[in-house]
Amino acid sequence: MSPKNDDELSSSDASGSEQSDDESSVSSSSSEIPMKDEDASDHQESDEQMKEDGNDNDNDSSDSSDDDEDDSEDEVMNNASAHQPAISKSWTALTTHSPCYTGGTVAFSHENNLSSRDEEPSQPFILAQRGGDVSIIEAATGLLLRTVRKGAAFEGGFALDENENVDEDDAEEEMLDAEAITAFALSPNNREMIAVTRSHLVRKYNLAAPADDGGYDETEKKQGKKNASEAAAEKPKPQNVTSIKDPAKIAFSFGKSGHKLPVTKVAFHPSGIFFATGSVDGLVKIWDTRNGYATHALHPTSDASGGGRGTYAVSCIQWRQSSASLILAIGREDGSISIHDLLLNAQDTKTASMPVTVLRDHISAVTCVAWLSEGSGGGGSTTSTGSRKHGSGVFFSSGRDSVINSWLISEQEVVDTNGPKSKKRRKSKDDDGTKRATSVKVMYQRIRTLPIYEQVESMLLLPRRFRQSLETGSGNQVLNKKDVVLATCGTKGVVRLWKAAIGDKEAGIQNVVSDLSPLASQSERDAFGEDHGGYTSLHLTSGDNSILAIDAEQNMAFLQLDWTNADKTELGLVSNRAIVGHNGEILDLSVIPGDKEQTVAVATNSSQVRIFGVTDKFESDEHAHTALSPRGILDGHTAIVLSLDASPCGRYLATAGKDKMMRIWNVPTRTCVALATGHTEAVGSVALSNKIGCYDVGGKSAENGAGAFAVTVSKDRTLKMWPLPGSAVLNRSEEEITLQARLSIRAHEKDINIVSVAPNDSLIATGSQDKTVKLWRSSDLALHGTLKGHKRGVWDCQFSQHDRVLATGSGDRTVKLWSIADCSCVRTFQGHMSSVLRVRFLGTGLQLLSSGSDGLIKLWTIRTNECESTIDAHDDKIWALDLSQAGTLFSGGADSKIAVWRDTTKEKDDEKREAEEQNILMEQTLSNHLRHKRYEQALELALELDKPHQVLKVLNDILEKDIASNRGIETLQKHAAKWTLDRLVQILKYCREWNTRARNSHIAMLVVKAVVTTIPAAKLATYQGVPEILAGIAPYAERHFDRLDGMVGNSYLMDYTLFSMGSIHGESKEGYDEWIASRKYLPPKVVEGRIQIGGSLVVEGKKGRTNDDSDSDSDVITIGESDTESDSE
Repeated sequence: MSPKNDDELSSSDASGSEQSDDESSVSSSSSEIPMKDEDASDHQESDEQMKEDGNDNDNDSSDSSDDDEDDSEDEVMNNASAHQPAISKSWTALTTHSPCYTGGTVAFSHENNLSSRDEEPSQPFILAQRGGDVSIIEAATGLLLRTVRKGAAFEGGFALDENENVDEDDAEEEMLDAEAITAFALSPNNREMIAVTRSHLVRKYNLAAPADDGGYDETEKKQGKKNASEAAAEKPKPQNVTSIKDPAKIAFSFGKSGHKLPVTKVAFHPSGIFFATGSVDGLVKIWDTRNGYATHALHPTSDASGGGRGTYAVSCIQWRQSSASLILAIGREDGSISIHDLLLNAQDTKTASMPVTVLRDHISAVTCVAWLSEGSGGGGSTTSTGSRKHGSGVFFSSGRDSVINSWLISEQEVVDTNGPKSKKRRKSKDDDGTKRATSVKVMYQRIRTLPIYEQVESMLLLPRRFRQSLETGSGNQVLNKKDVVLATCGTKGVVRLWKAAIGDKEAGIQNVVSDLSPLASQSERDAFGEDHGGYTSLHLTSGDNSILAIDAEQNMAFLQLDWTNADKTELGLVSNRAIVGHNGEILDLSVIPGDKEQTVAVATNSSQVRIFGVTDKFESDEHAHTALSPRGILDGHTAIVLSLDASPCGRYLATAGKDKMMRIWNVPTRTCVALATGHTEAVGSVALSNKIGCYDVGGKSAENGAGAFAVTVSKDRTLKMWPLPGSAVLNRSEEEITLQARLSIRAHEKDINIVSVAPNDSLIATGSQDKTVKLWRSSDLALHGTLKGHKRGVWDCQFSQHDRVLATGSGDRTVKLWSIADCSCVRTFQGHMSSVLRVRFLGTGLQLLSSGSDGLIKLWTIRTNECESTIDAHDDKIWALDLSQAGTLFSGGADSKIAVWRDTTKEKDDEKREAEEQNILMEQTLSNHLRHKRYEQALELALELDKPHQVLKVLNDILEKDIASNRGIETLQKHAAKWTLDRLVQILKYCREWNTRARNSHIAMLVVKAVVTTIPAAKLATYQGVPEILAGIAPYAERHFDRLDGMVGNSYLMDYTLFSMGSIHGESKEGYDEWIASRKYLPPKVVEGRIQIGGSLVVEGKKGRTNDDSDSDSDVITIGESDTESDSE
């Protein structure tokens, strides 16, 4: 059996890499893979015939003339290469199904009515908690696009960071724990998100802007813009939330929340200006997003019964859906509901934060509240005293006490008989002093109570747009336009709709709203069920008028209200698609062959088997992200499913698990058609026969072994064979058929991990923890041979579809290839750093794929014994690996991720060939530009080709040309003005390298001068990477300046020496005048008995000196200051 125990996997040591004695010396003749015998396919015979034809062509070409010999050999080589199958070397991830929701808050994007006009309409998306982060999920496909804090690198990337160490990882984990998001809310414009971390920090994220965006705008804002329209024009337009791959930008930080305990609820006001945060300590704070501070602190109010600590924890927060009012309902764990109206009597600071009423009719935690309609009662009018009206209507509340309460909202003005003691109150002429201030008293009166008989976790008031298609024709008999529709879900795992009729208030408060009656519900098949934990929340979607239901296993189901019969008299909630938020550990998967659409069955760490559909439209990136989506669930096992296998016809699927049973499923109908019991321990592996025609064989022939069969291995160390009754019986059976084992044998001395069936159903291979693989004849389960050589337990074994060989993967970190004829090892592949868990042959049979507990997939070429490629696919053990008929690779691991891969060797080769051709063409164009002295075009082309040496050469030519025409660095400045940021960083990096050598420093400094004199320094400072590059250039620039300064000073000494040598000859100046005319510096002059060199250096000469002065200080020759210092003076 495959226990999938970490202790067994970790037992792999260095001894596993040693080869056995029978394979240590393999000759070249024995290393050839044996071919199939007389049962070989026609395809193999055609390959041999092509090889013989190639040999005949070689013989014919040897008899040709010497003139045509080379051409004939080239033609033969081309023909041989055309017949040879291509070797796969590169695989690319087509799509990945990663965990996108691990439990907690979920938010669906709102209707895009408040978005900016300049912003492109974004696709509907879902925000869901993913550990300590928030994931952004595309609603249409269920694809995890990115996370708020990590962006598209939420998996840590496919590449390993060699610089990472354990200490850095631990420090990062501690930081992530402190920054973990405990609650969040999405703004009404779908572009901003408020998040509260574990450390009580309140932050506002801009989902439509990357994390590194906005630095240049902030710098210019500090400097000031001359033209406001110019600033608006340069401001980047809002991006699409679903198109950004970077982490979200932190737009503002509010600081500490002020709550003593973790914040669990956040809710946005419909205007998007205010939001509320609720904590376990019962405190609710109101925040202003414009000014960045808290405006109100709403504390829980105690009743006469009191209560201990924690009874006031906030369980729900809901704003009334009206932008003109600030009405907030707060539900708590003690069953109370506090109604706050922040605008009612807002002038009185003492009562502004007090609830207008507290409802205490629930006896358990309040989970959801809702007002009848958006903006009903308005609340926008004012009284004569300036206080605002609360409004009227109907209010609904639900809780874990299994009831829904309906409340009638009313208000009345209350006159304060004592009157306010205010000195500033004015009196009119008609005021007799008896006028008193009035206030508004709000009353919520319970009028209906509906028992639901389940703990209500979520309740929605459906708007009219969700039922527009039903309010036609006979639909009016079931649902009227004025009816109120509520959706509820809870612990029973069924989403139900309730309706209530709106009556006349004048007829009595009991007639305002009728009793809630059932309207529609999920079918038993579509419902999630009570056994799995029920539903946790409901959400309104935008666009397709669906209800998003979240269950306890982190699945998201899209439900639509539709007719369930042709007469359109009954309504039901139909599930049209689903998003799997978290799969758990992937234990096994199997591709189900199909003509139209590929499907893959996945065994997760549960009793259910999930079916995913794969779209074959892989020719463009547009369809790549829609490749994997849920198609259904097979529910029948009572314990974790460990293994599964699909029939080659695609009609049946065999599953086995820890419940000691094997089940056969009809894939099209998603029903269990057969059941096999008999093992005394958990069934670790199952396999079906590979001959398609055998599945149609039934009757006595099937019972005697002529038809299809299934084989199972178990922890009880037995191998059992189960004959299948045939497709006629399996397709007609309405009840589960009990299968009987035809053969059973004790196969190994330890747990059996894997069982596999040969392509022609003649042999069965089993791999065990006893380090051996045994081959059994399928006719009678007689032992054909034992394969010995592994140092650890064998985790997988697979037959080749083309040759009589068997591949095995073991805990000794090796993959071995065995000959079936003589049971000898012909190849050993070493390279994995830990146990090899799965092995598969590629379609051509010339290569192997292996996966291990190191999270790597390796591609091996059998003939060369080399690893062609290593794919960093997962972050944990890869338990599942399978190939489809179309060549698509599926992998699943303990990291809950399912990856789909495809062979991109041909595309990579084509891209490489095209790049080489393009490179040759561009190099030739560059040479042409240099030959014709078109240096400007040559410079841009050399930069595009990324050739620093050619760029240096072109810059030298440009500078020589400009110096000759007295243009300075004008040409370089023109180029610098046109360079993009990437090009600017590229050329500055070149300058940093050139500046390390003295011979190239002059060019580097001139280029830097052209850049800094063309682009403002403030703008350069905002470019990412530019300040660091310039900081690397500065030290070498200072060194070169000191060197040149010293050389100039030394040149003055040389001038003095040469002048003195000229004065020795007396009045003879033969050749001296020519030297003076040819030098670039000013000629030495005699000024007042001293020699002036270079126009700034004066040294005393010999002229006019006497013998008495021979011992004076003037004998000391002093070199003056340098050119630079004299210029500064």
